[in-house]
Amino acid sequence: MNKELNQEIVKKAKEIFDEVDVLVGWKKGSSPLKVSPAFIDKEKDLDNLVYNRLCINNLASYAYKLSKEVKGSIGMVLKPCDARAIMQLVSEGLVERGKFKLITVGCSGVFDYKKIQRKVDGARVSSIRFEPGKIEVETASGKTTISTSEVYADKCHWCEISANSLSADHFVENKEKLDAAKKDRFQDIKELEGLDLEKIYSYWEEEFSRCIRCYACRNICPMEVCQDQCIVHLDYPNWQSQKAVAPENKFFQMIRVLHLAGRCVECGECERVCPQNISLLKMMKKMNQQIEKLFEYKSGMDAESKPPLLTYKTVEKNIEEEELI
Repeated sequence: MNKELNQEIVKKAKEIFDEVDVLVGWKKGSSPLKVSPAFIDKEKDLDNLVYNRLCINNLASYAYKLSKEVKGSIGMVLKPCDARAIMQLVSEGLVERGKFKLITVGCSGVFDYKKIQRKVDGARVSSIRFEPGKIEVETASGKTTISTSEVYADKCHWCEISANSLSADHFVENKEKLDAAKKDRFQDIKELEGLDLEKIYSYWEEEFSRCIRCYACRNICPMEVCQDQCIVHLDYPNWQSQKAVAPENKFFQMIRVLHLAGRCVECGECERVCPQNISLLKMMKKMNQQIEKLFEYKSGMDAESKPPLLTYKTVEKNIEEEELI
């Protein structure tokens, strides 16, 4: 897409490569619609790095485990929204900032490949070509031209940090700016809450009924670092069964919501990898909405600020305790 930008990223990666044991970025995937995470420990492989609007994966998902497994420093090429997750991990003391050398790259938005796939009726994509304002997708049935405005990831429509050098050791400016139409971040929540309680309940019952408890949402989340001790797998105390039925699914998802309260950076990875297309991010945004209102805290924006639910204060200025009694 942008050869100059790609060259600049490779250049920066080569500049820091002697300082790191491994560098994490993106490379071409097995499908024209996807890129894959790249874990590079040989300098010659840096030329395989790519950065384009298909780089939807949040590479910060690997930060915690790599920090435990790699003795030296870790280099990472990140979008600003991915760097936000690193900031959150640092603020919680889960990783050390000095362990990472971050190359943060300005973002012009990322495409949701599921949306592209729906535009071509699920046909296998043989090639994809990017043009200003549109993409050309080729399948066995022929070429389809799609407006880029139709396939941006949802999070791009309310992004405010696409050109922010969050936590960067090196910032690479992107001349292509984010042009996704602005939308209300909480519009979907407002629409759902405009329904009566029975319809809201039915909505979530239907969503949870599709869950197959594959745990992909938990495993991809950059903040859910306690997978080996996850409450759903404990024999003692045994909190819930492994049955993939609506009540158990709902309990699992409510645990996730509370676990991520004030911590979720809304990267959307949980929803992206969900094979059942459950509206997982909607729940997380609702919790974040309340955290921001009550505590004036937004996750991942300041490594020095602690998540409000990981701290204790006898009095919170925006909560009138006497009104809760």
